[in-house]
Amino acid sequence: MSVRENGLPGDQDGGPELLGRSAERAVLSAALAGAGDAVLLRGDPGIGKTSLLEWAVRRARAADTRVLRMVGAAAESGLAYAALHQVLWPLLDESAGLPPAQQDALERALGVREGAPPDGFALGDAALGLLARTAARRPLLVVLDDLQWADETSAAVFAFLQRRIERTAVVLLAATRDAEARFDGPTSTVVDVGCLSSDEAGVLVDSRCPGLESGVRDRILHEAGGNPLALTELPLQLDPDVGRGVLPLPDHLPVGTRLGRMFDTRIARLSSPARDRLLRLALGEAWRGADLPGTPGHVPRPPGDDALLRELTDSGLAVVDPTTSELRFRHPLVASCVVELAPKAAVRKAHLRIAALLPPDHPQRALHLSAGTVDPDEATASCLERAAEEMAQRRGDVEAARLYGRAAELSESPSGAVRRWIMAASLATRGTAPLDFIRRLLDEVARHPVPEDLAVLHQFSIAFFQLHEGSDYRAPAVVMSEILDGLGALPQEEPGGLRDSLFCLLILTTVYTGDDALWGNLDRHIHQASPLAALCYDVWKDPARTAHGAAERLRPALATLTPHQEAMSVWLILWTAVGADVTGEHPELLQRLQRQHVWGTRSFLDLVTCRDDVIRGRWESALRTAERGARESAARGFDIHRMTHHLHAGFVLAGRGEADALDSLHEQLGPWARERGLRFLLDGMHAHRSLLALGAGRYEDAYAHAATVTPPGTLPARVPWFLHSFLDLVEAAVHTGREEQARAHVDAAVAAGVAEISGHHAFTVSAAAAVVARDDARFRAALARPGAELWPFTHARLHLAYGGHLRRRSRRKDAVSPLLEARRIFAGLGAVQWVAAADRELSAAGGAVPPTAGRGEAWQGLTAQERRIADLAACGLTNREIAHRVRVSPRTVGAHLYRIFPKLGVTSRAALSEALADGGARGSAPDAR
Repeated sequence: MSVRENGLPGDQDGGPELLGRSAERAVLSAALAGAGDAVLLRGDPGIGKTSLLEWAVRRARAADTRVLRMVGAAAESGLAYAALHQVLWPLLDESAGLPPAQQDALERALGVREGAPPDGFALGDAALGLLARTAARRPLLVVLDDLQWADETSAAVFAFLQRRIERTAVVLLAATRDAEARFDGPTSTVVDVGCLSSDEAGVLVDSRCPGLESGVRDRILHEAGGNPLALTELPLQLDPDVGRGVLPLPDHLPVGTRLGRMFDTRIARLSSPARDRLLRLALGEAWRGADLPGTPGHVPRPPGDDALLRELTDSGLAVVDPTTSELRFRHPLVASCVVELAPKAAVRKAHLRIAALLPPDHPQRALHLSAGTVDPDEATASCLERAAEEMAQRRGDVEAARLYGRAAELSESPSGAVRRWIMAASLATRGTAPLDFIRRLLDEVARHPVPEDLAVLHQFSIAFFQLHEGSDYRAPAVVMSEILDGLGALPQEEPGGLRDSLFCLLILTTVYTGDDALWGNLDRHIHQASPLAALCYDVWKDPARTAHGAAERLRPALATLTPHQEAMSVWLILWTAVGADVTGEHPELLQRLQRQHVWGTRSFLDLVTCRDDVIRGRWESALRTAERGARESAARGFDIHRMTHHLHAGFVLAGRGEADALDSLHEQLGPWARERGLRFLLDGMHAHRSLLALGAGRYEDAYAHAATVTPPGTLPARVPWFLHSFLDLVEAAVHTGREEQARAHVDAAVAAGVAEISGHHAFTVSAAAAVVARDDARFRAALARPGAELWPFTHARLHLAYGGHLRRRSRRKDAVSPLLEARRIFAGLGAVQWVAAADRELSAAGGAVPPTAGRGEAWQGLTAQERRIADLAACGLTNREIAHRVRVSPRTVGAHLYRIFPKLGVTSRAALSEALADGGARGSAPDAR
């Protein structure tokens, strides 16, 4: 290990070695050595993410890879496309080779061509084309630092790129403080960057500041807590006499939450012009014309700038990029410290100075004017309002809402303020901003009389908030009905897509509650609905009889929508598709809607895809989506989304026989749904219990729960979720001797034409009909239906029922094949109760029960929950991590492991892993991610 002039251990690529980062460097090296990879570094401030990115940049440049980079800035997080601009602007001259539509999309988004910005999908496609074209000539590395501060619109495009770079020569490296950041592309890797070990921390401190007194050294190691930035910076701030032990250490060292203040001494030593320059840099000043979209030429450097640059670089607070010659902070925390230490008056003055340098129509100018203004100022408020309108046209709804809100604060008249508050609240609901933010905006409006021409918009914002807040679902539905009463005179194409939004939320509310009065309100207003809203109504009110051919009816409705109308109606489109169970049959629908990047749309897409993953047997994916979606929904206050994710996860837990985990989930879901009278969720819980009982062979329990959802022989008009437990009811009825009820239920579905709704409906009805008929031809016809394998759980249940039918007819040899196929599918799904059922039928048929790979008789002696926990423990998860996955307490996990170890004849987790991997296969071990 060598020591360079800066006192840090060195490596072979011209930069400081990253102590304790061998695993992280291995991941980065693998990404740089390949192509089409994406890596996200996550960790606390100062943990070393930026240093890892710099290490990768040096490696890339040494290999003649072109580097594009973005550094997120809090001051620009509200400006749509600001982060994307940093990445794409250096390539703008190369866009001439793109197809005209893609070139046009890029230039409109970057502000060099007139016209409304493109939608997210078009821009993402254009950005991908530009990067791929550039990388075809020379490998390309895109570095995104401080991604948590990227504006939402740019972040959505980055996510689009990250999911689609697999076939390009582009490598994407990003770093963020956000522990919830999503990075879910096909070749993506997420690396959680942790603290250094005590030994590594000691080496770093000793290399940075040798000769520290032992007590001082121990104190620094203790309070730095393994944070590399604190470990390297704290010794430099100490008085030499303190370091030698001559003077006592201060009571508090600037570590932990005080990391942002660790540069205050060096900042204070700067000259006043240098501090001003550093402050403007921290606030987002850009001196080069390339950093100013829409600005011709270059902004000249002020006199004496070279001397200021030398002072700043000598201070160690900033560096000059050797490639671009741009000044940037050595670490993002320096910028935070600079702003924190500066007097508020100086910060405002710096903002106004930056604004004065920018053209009148520059999008950043309004932000800087806003930050520099204290008292009401109508000129600044109007400037912010224009910026908000432009941002809303670019679909940056949440950012536009914040600008409108600030414009309201600076308004000189109460009437101007309330109009801006109302627009802010409307855009916040359209962009599904966090509910706390919407609440604050509505509270501001409540202090003023509402203008008549904005009353409808305001009422809708209130209804949206009340609905998603989740305390009372009938009150907002009544408000929405009252709004619809007043819409008769408005044209169908009223601004903002308000009519479709109203109908979507009203249908959703009515379906969740199942309230007859709300259905009556909806029936009364449906004549005002657009064709798309009317189709959604048909799909949900009485799908057994009115949702026939929904997919074919959806296509022409979508074909008539303009892109703007589609953006407003996206929830209605998705709600229609999921109600008819047609999303999986028409993946182009989801691909089309992925262009909508606001959180609410992504959340609803997660709900739709999660449900589709459940019925198509992608159960691990469904659980991951449900877990992530519930967490994100809870963070934003959208409890109805959180509970619907729990509902979807419950079907997987029930199918796998994980009774304890399902109990834990129902402890959250049940009281919440009962308090609000949400029949959709309560009936879903009965469907969970029916499926769980059916897998365990408790057929009377299964029948009771399924019959609670829909009585046998009846498909009620206002129970659109009847398919959730349709096959369960028929199977349970047959197993309990209720053949007449089973037959009546199938006959009701056939008479209503349920099979005409979707492929999933058709296969479910044909499977139920075969179970009731107990006829070879019916079983074979159902199993031979085109696409039957698309619904593997139902497919396996049909094979099991057929094999049991053959075995009971004394055709034991014929029964073995379908039973083995059922067992194979169940094992792949992790449905251990159903595997056991198949094994019992195989034994009864005289067939050989195949051993579970890597799991002997002892494994078969575990309960379903014990098997799940054993698998996760063998994957290396801690008790706390396992508890989070299976929704029990860490203490309960420990108790399960206490029972599992002796059953498997092991005494440690390492031995557990070996036991389960016996034979070199882990069977259907769950994805530990």
